[in-house]
Amino acid sequence: MPVAARLNAHPLLLVRRLTKSYREGESTRTLFTALDLQVARGERIALLGRSGSGKSTLLNLISGIDRPDQGEVIIDGTVLNRLSEHERTLFRRTHIGFVFQFFNLIATLNVLENLLLPLELQGRLTPGETRRAEDLLDQVGLRDRATAFPDRLSGGEQQRIAIARALIHQPRLLLADEPTGNLDSESGAQALELLDALVREQGATLILVTHSAEVARRADRILTIRDGRIESSAP
Repeated sequence: MPVAARLNAHPLLLVRRLTKSYREGESTRTLFTALDLQVARGERIALLGRSGSGKSTLLNLISGIDRPDQGEVIIDGTVLNRLSEHERTLFRRTHIGFVFQFFNLIATLNVLENLLLPLELQGRLTPGETRRAEDLLDQVGLRDRATAFPDRLSGGEQQRIAIARALIHQPRLLLADEPTGNLDSESGAQALELLDALVREQGATLILVTHSAEVARRADRILTIRDGRIESSAP
């Protein structure tokens, strides 16, 4: 089904009239004013924009980490900004995955323990889920590093584990903030291939923040934040 048809049917993400400002010293900086966005189920979005344009802030608003001044963020029918902070945390744990530029692995947990953490937080740490995590380690080519700690891994290996961890609980929505920004070109390409393959396999929806036009061309749709508004184009 074309993206336009999917958007008009049942979009996974709806952002309506979103407004967000911050205090900077004695002044107020407005990032977004009445911003609207729809993202289809299974769609892969690349989000571009200059530094300071609000890309990471938009991810924080979409995930419910931050709250808008006005407007709504709706994921699969749930209005996030109507939830309490605790309810938003539980929603994120179940329905959203994150991949960060600097991996954010827990230094005191080994590879398998890092991978299992989202399931443990949901009370889903069963023998069956552990076997599935081990199978996922096979998919990312790191089964033999299951007992290694993050400081023993290369940057590319850490990001592959971070990608697997973000998808282990099979979230509806994956948010990736510059996932290749801390990697060399070869490791970055491998991470992107893995990310794309796992997202497609699980049927997840992806919003990926990047500065790279080459990375953006992998997406179904490119969104650019400019002057507090979103402009859309094909890759």
